[in-house]
Amino acid sequence: MHGLVKTAVLLIAIASGSVWAYGGGGGGSSGCAEPKFFEPNPTGAVAALAEFAFVASDNTDSDTLTVEINGQTVQPVLERMRSGDWRVKAVPPQPLTEPGKIRISVKAKSRDGCWGFQPYAVEVKP
Repeated sequence: MHGLVKTAVLLIAIASGSVWAYGGGGGGSSGCAEPKFFEPNPTGAVAALAEFAFVASDNTDSDTLTVEINGQTVQPVLERMRSGDWRVKAVPPQPLTEPGKIRISVKAKSRDGCWGFQPYAVEVKP
């Protein structure tokens, strides 16, 4: 009977030791919430891109939010929504009408200090 108890204790010690060796099973989370970007408009194919809009989560530090359209920084216009999220609009200097893919990059820090990045693609088709 004592041998069985010793074996059980040994197995528990080994099992718990291996859990500690892998970070305690914490799932790898750093505890810092990144900002989220969602509801892009437009999506898919358009005749021209005159404006791009999306929503940024409420934990977004609006002072750090940047939008690039085809590598060119565009000053975003932000509006606080009732939910606390941000409605963001980015307008290129001129409507983009040349056929092809347009790359839109959004980057910002959260209030926790974590960076979030979201690429989008819109295609201009005649």
